[in-house]
Amino acid sequence: MTDSSGSLQEHYDTMWEHAFGAIARGDVDCDTRLAAGPDPRRGISLIARPCPSLQACFDGLLDRLAGAEPRQYRYPAADMHMTILSLLTAGAGVAIHPALVDDYLAAAKAAVDGIEAIEIDFGGIALSRGAVMARGVPRGSSLEILRERLRTALRERGLDAALDRRYRLVTAHMTLFRFTEPLRDAARFAALLHTLRDQPLGIMRIEEAKLVVNDWYMSSQSLVRVAALPLRA
Repeated sequence: MTDSSGSLQEHYDTMWEHAFGAIARGDVDCDTRLAAGPDPRRGISLIARPCPSLQACFDGLLDRLAGAEPRQYRYPAADMHMTILSLLTAGAGVAIHPALVDDYLAAAKAAVDGIEAIEIDFGGIALSRGAVMARGVPRGSSLEILRERLRTALRERGLDAALDRRYRLVTAHMTLFRFTEPLRDAARFAALLHTLRDQPLGIMRIEEAKLVVNDWYMSSQSLVRVAALPLRA
């Protein structure tokens, strides 16, 4: 599947159809790891951060979600991110030494070189049984081109063994809210989700990609910033 707006919207619709009914029944996938203290899993990712105005929109969305289900996990503003690509999927026992980071940095630099700034329209939410996400649709093909160039650069350097291990990333979503325990009122929460499904949020312009060493949740407490890679204006 390509990242054209039509096929991507179909993908989001399929995600919704698979998750919404389950959530309305209270059948959510609870991430108990979030309550267990710092996450030891480590990986390497290329990410982008929302601008302050878009971050504020996401915080307003989170206020409504947390108002209905206050004991779930909401991403703090400092942790909000869009994953351009997980270059090395976060996992337990992954040894990330400086030479390996340098290899991934070289691949990322080669892939980013010449890529135009990326614009993403965020509007409404996407769902899984475990999370609520802001739904993003890229303008143009820059994001898709960058992802394919990253995959190629990693394969050429023999760094693709853990690439796309979680799933092949085709969306432009931003995870904001995770379920950590059963819902208090599943029907009420589902009604709120339905209200928020197509709520306009804002535009994200990515002029800089950040290479980071991260845990599974991209927690700012454990994140190590490796490099900021500018995109072409």
